[in-house]
Amino acid sequence: MSIQRIQRRRVNRAVLTGLGLAAAPASTAFAQSGWPNGKPIRIYCGFAPGGTTDPYARMLGDYMSQKIGVPVIVENRTGAGGFIALEALTRAAPDGHTIGITTSTSVWGSRALYRKLPFDAEKDFTPITLLPVGPLLMAVPTNSPAKTMKDWVEMAKTRDTTMASYNPASVPHLAAADLNARYGTKIEVVHYKGEGPMWIDVVSGVVQGGIGSYVALAPHLAKGTVRVLASVGGEKSPKLPQVTSFVSQGFDGQIFKLDGCLAMLAPAGTPPEIVRRMGDLFVEAADSAKGLALRDAFAIDAKPTTTAVAQQRWRDESPIWIKLTESTGIKLD
Repeated sequence: MSIQRIQRRRVNRAVLTGLGLAAAPASTAFAQSGWPNGKPIRIYCGFAPGGTTDPYARMLGDYMSQKIGVPVIVENRTGAGGFIALEALTRAAPDGHTIGITTSTSVWGSRALYRKLPFDAEKDFTPITLLPVGPLLMAVPTNSPAKTMKDWVEMAKTRDTTMASYNPASVPHLAAADLNARYGTKIEVVHYKGEGPMWIDVVSGVVQGGIGSYVALAPHLAKGTVRVLASVGGEKSPKLPQVTSFVSQGFDGQIFKLDGCLAMLAPAGTPPEIVRRMGDLFVEAADSAKGLALRDAFAIDAKPTTTAVAQQRWRDESPIWIKLTESTGIKLD
């Protein structure tokens, strides 16, 4: 981002603060901001169809379009672990007509993985909502000799083993690093552009395991081509109540205790009343017909957060992810 653009954003934020727009009634503030002004709203999605990010973006975009009466277009700008979409978002006008959806690790853990990033998450983005993804699941091909998570770890101690990851600094990436450090395993991480292609390679045995969402695994579970060994975080999957967590199986690394999420972001400087209105719409969308269907298909009990909660969690949880990623000693540039 150019110095001139950064300076303009700082000036814009100062002007908005000086005008008191953050405290203005919603109807007045929307009239002043001109949102929505008839232009389409674009959602930059950093990942390909096949996981949780793209379907979430499309469900939320459809609900928003119905409510505010303008088209909402999802653009899949995939690659570089979500960075292509995030870099594009830094160049967007902060007027509520361009937002982005990505994984939390793309904006949190990435800061410890890379010396140079095409964005500064703290300065360039404003959280709108955090989207629950349900417990992530560790799965292997059904022909794997590993019947339990402990079996898989023992296997990875004695031979080269691969873990599929949907982007750098993701849960599977950090999980592999934790297992290597704690148990002397020899797990190599293979990164993919989203979960769709990732699980295809797990099923075929190109890689020996992966961690990802229920919805991306569901077609392979239906065919009986994968076996789930453990879940990440404190929740149980309502679709797979028999699957126990990493922690309950004795794997107590911090990464196995955290619940992942997706982040819906606006460019920094977007008027707060617009950010809050979008956040309210996304919370409402969770109980729409399509929202309920998505949550059922994805095995997600929780709803998107309000903007206030998203921004508090952003402040509280980002240091945890950054510290966790730093502890691996991994650098990707």
